[in-house]
Amino acid sequence: MKCLSVKEIASILQIAVAVLCLPAVLLFSMVISFPDDMKLFMYQCSLTTTMVLCLIFGCSTWFYNSNYPKTRLHVRILIVIVLWIMFVLGVATAVLFDLQYSGELIYGLFEPDMFDTIDLVFLYIGMILGALAHLILLIVNIILTVGVIRRGRK
Repeated sequence: MKCLSVKEIASILQIAVAVLCLPAVLLFSMVISFPDDMKLFMYQCSLTTTMVLCLIFGCSTWFYNSNYPKTRLHVRILIVIVLWIMFVLGVATAVLFDLQYSGELIYGLFEPDMFDTIDLVFLYIGMILGALAHLILLIVNIILTVGVIRRGRK
């Protein structure tokens, strides 16, 4: 049996990020509808964009291969830059969202009886899934950045 290469492990981790982003977005949409909270909507957009890009980039390992080394390097650089941008955007929107919904701040914008316990559980599970997705994305970004730097030196 053949061992997976680092590139394939990074691709599997990208697909795992996409799999974690989807339930987080779905849980958030079950609690608060779109026009009620723009910070939640920004966080959902960030997670959804990260999900789609991670699926595309994760599957590109098996479905896209260029015969030209310079083109492969440029594609890798593009993937690294886009994933770092999505990581920073995701962390920024997550911090804005978590600050709004942590502790007593949740009742600054909404009525206290608007959320029942299941809604709060959905919010916190979605936050945990989003944080886990961003942590895995950070690991993938570090792996890919080191790989691109090594390839660029050759």
